[in-house]
Amino acid sequence: MKPTPCVISLADHAGWAHVICVAAPDHVPAVVERRRVTLIDAGLPTLPYHHESLAMRVDEANALIARVRRSIAACTSRALRGVVTNLAPAYPVVAMAIREPPFPELPDTVAVARQSYPLQCAADGMMYQLALCDAARGLGLEVDLCRRGEEHARAARRLRVHPDDVEAFVRDTGRPSGPPWTEEHRRAYAAGIAALAARTQRHRKIRLRP
Repeated sequence: MKPTPCVISLADHAGWAHVICVAAPDHVPAVVERRRVTLIDAGLPTLPYHHESLAMRVDEANALIARVRRSIAACTSRALRGVVTNLAPAYPVVAMAIREPPFPELPDTVAVARQSYPLQCAADGMMYQLALCDAARGLGLEVDLCRRGEEHARAARRLRVHPDDVEAFVRDTGRPSGPPWTEEHRRAYAAGIAALAARTQRHRKIRLRP
């Protein structure tokens, strides 16, 4: 029997993330593992663009943010590698689903971020999102980006069902046992289903009912 492919789907936060691992062993999506992972070393500021760096000179702020980003890069790589290793060989991970960052990249200096309030507000979250994308690609995973709020519709298009069917499935029918199971878990689940369908539907038909 061939191993069942799996997608890691993330709901990222400042310093940590929910990980929802989605596979379809019986052609029906299922959460085969979920956990919370740490994305930064203890003792470092989790939101340096919007807080600690504001009172610093540009050179000091750049140094702090560079240190934070190095920590995030190491922690995200370690966290994703641990998830992939634990899932193998039963569920080889083929992709990672994550919210699309609001900007394509972070500026080289905090001075540029300070010129744009929307960028300054988004920059802290983007540190984690971009690091997770880099870590996934470093592990040979494809990255599936999805705008927040479009997860159910994206999964519905790829499964050729109505978005309400996806919402009902991730809320009730396909819900894993035990709490917590919040809206962000459900969004990540739907994004994971969409990413899995895009990569397996031709060879492994996925459906929401047995």
